[in-house]
Amino acid sequence: MGRLNNVFVRFGDRNLAKDTLWSFGQEGATLVSTLVSFSLLGRSLGIEGYGHYASLYAIVAPLGTLAVSGVTLALYQHVIRQGEDLEATMRSCLSMTLGIGMFLTVVGAAIAAYVVRGLAMSAILAVLLLEFVSFPCVNIAASVVQIRDGFAAATRVRLLPTTLRIAVIVALSVSGRLTILSLGLCYLTITAMLAVILLRRTGARYAISARPGKINRRHLKSSATYSAGISGLSLQNDGDKAVLASYRFQSDTGLYSAAYRIVQLGLIPIGSVVAVTHFRFLQHEKGRKRQHLMRSLKYGAICAGYGVVFAVLVAAAGPLLTIVLGDNFKDSIPMVRLLAPLVPLRALASFPLNGLMGLGRTFARTMLLLASAALSMILYIVLIPDLRWKGAAYGTLIGEASLAVAAWAMLLHYQRKSDLIVDDIDLESELVEADAPGHWAQ
Repeated sequence: MGRLNNVFVRFGDRNLAKDTLWSFGQEGATLVSTLVSFSLLGRSLGIEGYGHYASLYAIVAPLGTLAVSGVTLALYQHVIRQGEDLEATMRSCLSMTLGIGMFLTVVGAAIAAYVVRGLAMSAILAVLLLEFVSFPCVNIAASVVQIRDGFAAATRVRLLPTTLRIAVIVALSVSGRLTILSLGLCYLTITAMLAVILLRRTGARYAISARPGKINRRHLKSSATYSAGISGLSLQNDGDKAVLASYRFQSDTGLYSAAYRIVQLGLIPIGSVVAVTHFRFLQHEKGRKRQHLMRSLKYGAICAGYGVVFAVLVAAAGPLLTIVLGDNFKDSIPMVRLLAPLVPLRALASFPLNGLMGLGRTFARTMLLLASAALSMILYIVLIPDLRWKGAAYGTLIGEASLAVAAWAMLLHYQRKSDLIVDDIDLESELVEADAPGHWAQ
């Protein structure tokens, strides 16, 4: 962390270094939570049971962005970039969160009933309500704190549900009651109570009403635009597991999901940098050329370099997977090695996508993400029936590489267009100045 701090300071962004270290603290807790749940659930549920769990979350991930990420990004955009009233925007977004969450619970249950056969509907509903309703409400409170008091203060709020999750999983495991249903019900109850407490305390702290309010159509439109793109990315991430499960390759689904989860651990530092730089891309400076391209290059270079190192290390350390999950998951080792390039590829794609957002090209960004997701899903459907888990891995890597190339090409295109506008404004200003009275007499 200290070395990374020095890197950011050399790049001229001391505040980013501080926020990134806070984000690493949050992601460190997430890492512990992931490893604990990964290990205890893997041992408790077995390969097939863990395959059911992974399949359910393959459905949750692309749908969950509609209730969490899209609404949060809309809140940031309208308050930070467009200067709208915090209270009205937050109440509108809270209402959207609740409405969208309940709708997604119904949709997710219908999909899961077909894809995740063998898992009780009560367990499915508990997980869906947790991920689509109660946790997104906690995130709304944390987002308001971030707008007012900064990333570090919001991180302390976001650490609460992560810490509680670890406690719940360990307690259920020690008592011998760790199942998908028991975990879903316990964590749902705790996060729902936490959401109510945090919203009330946030409202009192900033002297605003933290109750649901009238939904603004502008907020709904922004949320839909962001959500569509992020859902596409989530579908690209988790569609491979869903397709594996739909073809009834349950053993491959469990093993591949375990390998994918290991590789995803390497994405945590990249996600941290993406999170703490989000506001910097929203703060567009009029008249400044190449600003979003340079930001994307700066942050992308740091994270891509890290990604290459991680890919090499995780490929070499693949056999250690059996220490975490046991010998039953030894067949996940070649899967980890094949998936390792995912980390540098994701680093290369993430920042030009945020650069497009900074340029105000959110619709183009969304279309790019949806096109990439469509390509990945086509590859999964075509390759998985014959190649099984290798088809899933090939589809993932091809989709990620295509997204990275297309994102940089699109950023260069729109940055040039933005710079041409700046040049035209500068030229017009010079002409006006030249025509001003007394100019030639100076």
